[in-house]
Order: sequence, then structure tokens, then C-alpha cells
Amino acid sequence: MCMRPCVRSSRALPLRKPTPLAPKLHPATGLPLSRTRGQHLLHNQGVIYKIVEAADIQASDAVYEVGCGTGELTMRLLPLARKVYTVDTELRMVEETKSRAQSGGFQNLEALVGDALRVPMPRRFDVCVSNLPYKISAPIIFRLLRRISEGHPWRAAVLMLQREFADRLLSDPGEKGFSRLALNVRLFAKAVRLFDVKPGSFIPSPEIHSTVIRLEPRVPAPEVDFNEWDALIRVIFSRRRKTLRAQFKKLSTLAMLEQNYKMWCSLSGTKPSAIPFPELVSSVLKEESMLRERAFAMDLDDLHLLLKAFNRRGHGVLQRPRIWTLPLQAVRFA
Repeated sequence: MCMRPCVRSSRALPLRKPTPLAPKLHPATGLPLSRTRGQHLLHNQGVIYKIVEAADIQASDAVYEVGCGTGELTMRLLPLARKVYTVDTELRMVEETKSRAQSGGFQNLEALVGDALRVPMPRRFDVCVSNLPYKISAPIIFRLLRRISEGHPWRAAVLMLQREFADRLLSDPGEKGFSRLALNVRLFAKAVRLFDVKPGSFIPSPEIHSTVIRLEPRVPAPEVDFNEWDALIRVIFSRRRKTLRAQFKKLSTLAMLEQNYKMWCSLSGTKPSAIPFPELVSSVLKEESMLRERAFAMDLDDLHLLLKAFNRRGHGVLQRPRIWTLPLQAVRFA
């Protein structure tokens, strides 16, 4: 009889809970930082210097910063600008930044605690400089672009982004990463890649590389309403490789556009077209010979022509009710 040694199965071993890692501490302030909350704070002074240099801040400028963290970048901005507005979701970060500014003798800082997507931007600012939290990079950029359309333009924005995100933002029509965001940026601003930043420049180190870009609004600003333009891009990029004919035959798309159209007619006192709505939409595409076009391969001129055609034949189709905007918190910049 063959006797085998008794081997305890690893499955029978009791599972040990992993020991929680102590949070990383910021070297200058001792504040604990959390990876799960996206708190990767830039500490490389050389990178901070290059960001500030690229912003080209003038003594009369007001600067807007999203996510002050412990104030490493903020403290470099304060001696250069007339006013620095900054917002962060964590009270301890805002208090630390305020304390550092006060200790340095600076009186030109206005710092708020809140969600940058819900707190209104400053009424006017000249430059936006930020190490953007990666989870809100796209919404913040859309807010900056909308500001251009509203007639209160800024001069430049120097933003640190996740490298893969920056690649998509800077992609060209026909490339794999070309998206609604890239198209909106291309219409309203000039985007330039400045330099890449390694993970070791942050505490704690993220698992990704970063890229710093510079945005400058196009002059003159395009004569389009941002909400209308973005509504058109949302529709055609929902299935970017389908033809526009297929995109605008989708029942959910037609229902949404028809609702916009009827609401616009009601608010403006305009009599709706006698043509059935699907035919009205199809006639716009035929008029511009765009039935077989595909979103990923269209350039700005094509899309601009399409938007104008909708405004001529079915004005209001792409206009959404103003009540769609997010509710704002009570706090706001002066």
C-alpha cells in the first residue's frame, strides 16, 4: 500500500486580511494622502516651475486653479498674479493652502471648499493652471470651452492630464482616439502638448504617466452656441462609425430631437413644420449630402455646415432646455 505524505491544501488555510498600508504623507505638511481618492499631489519643483513658466502669467492676471492640494503650485502662482482663485473638495487641503499663503504674506488668494464641477467658476479669469484630478478632466475642459462660447474668454489654460487622455484629446480626425472631446477642443481652442511627467513626480506615485498641455482660445471665437454644437456632437459620436443616416434614424435619437424641437417651437411661438419630423431631419442630411458620412472621419468644416443646416431647416432641434444644468452650491467666487 502506497502511503502519500499528507499535504495540507492551500485552500484549507485561513484567509488573512491584508494589512492596510499606512497612507502616504506629504513631505512638507505631513498630511496623509489617499490613492483611492485620487490624491496624487505634485511635489517635483522642476515640473511645477515648467508649468508656471508655460502659463506666462502677467502681474494683472487672475488665475483659476482646480485642486489646490497642499498648495505647492498655488504658492508659485501667488507672487506672479493679481488674484488666485482655487477650489478643492477637502477642507484640510484648503486650510493648509490658506495657512501657507498667510505665512508667506500673500493677501491675493481666494480658496473655496467644494466640487469644482458644481461651484461656479470665477466671473472672470485670465489663465487656468491646474494639476487636474483625472476623474474630472473632461468635465472641467468642457466647462472651459463653454466659457469661451459665453463670451468671457480666458487667455490660456495649462493643464496636467493623464497621458492616455491627453493623447485622445490631441488626436486628429480618422485616428482611433478621435472623440467628441477632441472635436470640441479643436473647434474652440488650439491645443499643444508641452511635456510628459513621470509617476515619481507625485506623492503617492500613480500607476500612469501624465502630460501637460496648453490650450489657447481661437480668435475670433467660432460663431456657434456651445450647447447646440455639443448636442450635435453627442448624437453623431454615440456610434461614431455608423453613417449619419443610421444615426439619425435611431428612434431614441429622433424622440429626443423632436422633443427639443417642439419645446423650442412652444417657447419661441413658432408653428411646427408640417413635414413629419423624421423626414425633416432626413432632408437636412440630404441637403448637405451627408447621409453616408461617418462621424470619426468628419472635419470641423463638415460639422459646422451640418449645424448651420439644422438651424436653417429645423431650428431648435439641437437646443436643450436651460434647466438641464447642474444645481449649484451656495458657495461661489466673488
